[in-house]
Formats: sequence, structure tokens, C-alpha cells
Amino acid sequence: MVFLFIFIVLVFAFLFYFRQQIDKPASSSNTKEIKITDGQSSAQISDNLSSKYLINSSWSFRLYLKFKKLTIKTGDYLIPANLNEVQIAEILSKGDHQVIKITIPEGWRAEQIAAYLFDKAKIDPTEFLAKVKDLDGKLFPDTYELTDKPTADEVIAKMTDDYNARTAGLDPSDNVLSIASIVEREAANDADRAVIAGVFINRQKIDMKFESDVTVQFQKDSNNYSSVGVLNYKFWRALASGDTKTISGSYNTYLYAGIPGPICNPGLASIKATLNPATHNYYYFIYGKDGKLYLAKTQAEQQANVNKYL
Repeated sequence: MVFLFIFIVLVFAFLFYFRQQIDKPASSSNTKEIKITDGQSSAQISDNLSSKYLINSSWSFRLYLKFKKLTIKTGDYLIPANLNEVQIAEILSKGDHQVIKITIPEGWRAEQIAAYLFDKAKIDPTEFLAKVKDLDGKLFPDTYELTDKPTADEVIAKMTDDYNARTAGLDPSDNVLSIASIVEREAANDADRAVIAGVFINRQKIDMKFESDVTVQFQKDSNNYSSVGVLNYKFWRALASGDTKTISGSYNTYLYAGIPGPICNPGLASIKATLNPATHNYYYFIYGKDGKLYLAKTQAEQQANVNKYL
């Protein structure tokens, strides 16, 4: 009877201690990221959580998982501060509080980014666009990891910091970014970027109109998207016959010289190509049906290429 009594006391003492362990918030004072991959054991996961001070004890967390028969889901998590082991086990078993990953491609304009962020992270597009009004060209295309409840300010800060880091030492001017944005939309591959940049820089040197279809696409979209909103509009629509002569706005480079600003957010390859353009005497180019780039020095040569390759 004595041994039974001692055993019962020990069991209750253990259960009391165990309950204290899993109910007591850990010492972590801020949100921490933890990555859980396929094949990790509960012991490995528990040890990782313990090393980051997210749980009080590796053994108590493992025991709780086993007792509750919980399965932890893989993923990248952002674990808030001051949670206990029960709360963390619930997060990891449900897959909550995961890092949101977004990928912004080269050549998107701010409105496309706004629509994408609303779809992927529920960031208000109106707020985002208001805050990036003067940042087109500098919203660097890349893959970003956001918090589980991201804000427009968080995304803008990450993109701006990335742009500054990637262009450190390059110091592209507003004019360079504007031309680079055209190069981004015009070039079919990296090899052609510096050549195409050279064409536009040659034109700029003699005050020749850029006459770029992609700038007219930008202007056409800018004139029309507000009628349906950024969430429903399909950007970079093909031009219709006569658009280059009739689309109104300063981004129609068939009608107006120069360009007021970037038409999209170029990648590093287009920025570098514009900073280091190919040196040549060409003022015109087309892509033929074969996908190759054809250059011309005069309008007559350009028309001959059009007749031959299109």
C-alpha cells in the first residue's frame, strides 16, 4: 500500500509538473521563424523549438504531441512570442502562421503588383498604389518572404531595400530606369538587352522619338484600367491598328519625345544593359517571325526588314 501511495503521489506530481510545462509561456520575447521539412522527427522539431526558446522543454512538447496524437505540418512558420506549448502545437498541427512567399516577375507595373499582392496576401491595392506612387521602376522584381499578416509598408520596405542592395554601386538615374523599363518589355532574351538599349540611347541622343509599342501599351492600359479596377484588368494588351496614332498621353512615344518615367519595374539585367549599352549605329529594330532580332540604320532599312521577316 505504501508503494502504491508513493506511486500515485509521483504520478500526480509528474502530471502537475507536465501541465505546468505545457501551459507556461516560453521565454521568447519576439516572433521567430522556424522551418519544418519533410522527414523531421518530433524530437528534431522539439529540439529546434527549444533552441529558439519557443518552448520550455523538448520532452514535454514531444509528450504532448504523442498524447494528443497531433501531426505537425511542414512549412515555414512565424511563431509569435509568449505562447505556451499547447498553443504552438495547435499552430503547427493546423499549419497556421505560415510565412507568405511572393514572387514579383520582371516587367510588371505597380498595378499588376497590387493585384497580385491582394490575391496572395490580401493587401489593399488602393493603399499599396498610393504608397508606391513615385516608386515605379524601383519595386525590385524578386521572391520575398512576408509575415503571416503582411502590410503594404512591409512589402514596400522589402522591395525598396532589395532594390538598393541590388543596384548598390550602379546608381541608375531616373532616365536609365525609364529606358531599362522599355528594354525589359521589348527584349526577348538577355543577349538582346544591351543591343536594344543602344537603339533607344541612340535615338535619345538625336532627340528622336522612341516609337516603342510597349510604351503605348502602358499608356493605353493607364487610360482604361480604372474603369474596371486593377483586380479585374488584364495589362499589356496587344495594340490595335491605329493605336500608336490615337492613344492619348505622354507615354505614347510615337507622338511625344522622351518618356516621363518607367513603364514597369525592370530586372537587374535590363538595368545593367542600359548602363552599359551596345555601341552601334542602329536606330530601329524588330523581332522577326523566327524570333530573331533585326536591326536597321534607316527607316527604309527598317521597312525592308518588316517586309522580309514579318
